[in-house]
Amino acid sequence: MLRTLHLIKHGRPHIDPQVPAHDWPLAQDALTGLPTLLAALHPRPDLVACSVEPKAHATAQGLAAALGAPLRPMQGLHEQLRYTAPWRPDPAAFEADIRRFFDHPEQVVSGEESARDALTRFTNAVTAVMAAHPQPCVAVVAHGTVISLLAAHLTGRDPWTVWRALPLLGNVTVPWPHQPAQGTSARPGA
Repeated sequence: MLRTLHLIKHGRPHIDPQVPAHDWPLAQDALTGLPTLLAALHPRPDLVACSVEPKAHATAQGLAAALGAPLRPMQGLHEQLRYTAPWRPDPAAFEADIRRFFDHPEQVVSGEESARDALTRFTNAVTAVMAAHPQPCVAVVAHGTVISLLAAHLTGRDPWTVWRALPLLGNVTVPWPHQPAQGTSARPGA
């Protein structure tokens, strides 16, 4: 039996170059697009799980409240580890780092985690969420690169293309099998 998984990117963060991105909160008006996101979620999620990073957790709180659904923060749903990655105020330089991350999945090209390692960790965490919560439709609020990696893995799309198309408060909806495969050794549903 297939279930529905909505992978949702957090709202706009309050950027502070002096603080690691993992610790950024949401910007004041970050959830003004929540009604548009809600309208795009078909079917409606029965549960909202989220990364424990502040920007994702706050987004998930707003989403869960709007849905009247339970909220489950969970370890392992965080963004690719980039504590030592340099701050890139130029969007083109940041995008170049992300492109290298996707193009060289076995290498640590920025920060502390390769794309392959981030995909394995995130897939395992999402699999744990889906196994622990049998609801027909689950939303996971997380981060752009890990969402793009998993969505690409599940659909056969290019992660760079997924990342470029995924806006803040955007979502990718994928089917999830009743008993998904563990880790990334096999595609769920394969």
